[in-house]
Amino acid sequence: MDNKKVSNLLRAVADLMDQTTEVVVEKQKEVVKSIEKTNQDFLAHSLKLMKKIEENDTIRAYKNKLSEKNKTLVDALKEIQDLREKALEDMIKDSKEFPMDLYQAWDKTNANLRKMGEHVAEEAKIMKDAVTN
Repeated sequence: MDNKKVSNLLRAVADLMDQTTEVVVEKQKEVVKSIEKTNQDFLAHSLKLMKKIEENDTIRAYKNKLSEKNKTLVDALKEIQDLREKALEDMIKDSKEFPMDLYQAWDKTNANLRKMGEHVAEEAKIMKDAVTN
């Protein structure tokens, strides 16, 4: 092979590498945007759910109605309110630390859903203990 052919071949390889790099960078940007949007959507949806639970919560009616009669129930409702505030703070804090790696993001989302389930179970246990006592 003469020098001109080698030079052209090397130029073609370099161009191909540049194009590949550009495609990889663009795909990475798209993935990051997608993860950020998913995180924002998840947080917004979670906040809406928390707000809706607060608005529609029949426990508030019981609290107003029974607060003078049942000190245990009032204490349980206060504890639940504190748990919800803590859960909301944790959710906001976790959303700020959302990982950019897709697998870590999936693990983080699963961990958050597990926390929400544990939180609901804890509330149910508190209410059960308050009602049965």
